Amino acid sequence: MIKNGLIVVLILLSIFLFVGRMPNKTITKTQIDTVTVVEKFEKFTKGDKIPFKVLDTIYKQNYDTTYILQDYQQTKEFTDTILQDSNTYVIRDTISQNKIIGRSFQAKIQKTSIIITNYIEPKNKALLYLGFRSDISSDYTKVNHNITLSLKTRQKGLFSVGYGMSGYSVGYSLKL
Repeated sequence: MIKNGLIVVLILLSIFLFVGRMPNKTITKTQIDTVTVVEKFEKFTKGDKIPFKVLDTIYKQNYDTTYILQDYQQTKEFTDTILQDSNTYVIRDTISQNKIIGRSFQAKIQKTSIIITNYIEPKNKALLYLGFRSDISSDYTKVNHNITLSLKTRQKGLFSVGYGMSGYSVGYSLKL
């Protein structure tokens, strides 16, 4: 009786050690995040450093000298905005007495980065269970008690070996 129980324990121990030496498979979970970074850039240049070229001169007869001098003395700001994709570029020119006094440039640039993170989790190891089982006959007259030793493998299997009043029992189950 002790000899048979020892044989069962040795068989279970050898199965447990054999399954424990199988290569450990891992589970990889991937997480993808999109990050948008907005960068702002601004630059100013004085008018005397900006090169220019006269393209055309328009002479109109209806204006008097006072209007021409007043227009000549005014300081005017001209703004040009360029939208390209999700980026914005703004150019401002300040002009007085037919000269560019200053020019500024502003840029709002959005950069999109995609971050991929892999989480690697090792698969579950083999587990060993010690249990108790009772069997009742179909006519309810006989009850058999068994002690079982079960080994859950890394894959979807469950080995069980038992010993009781009716003798030995060996089983294998698969997870559905």
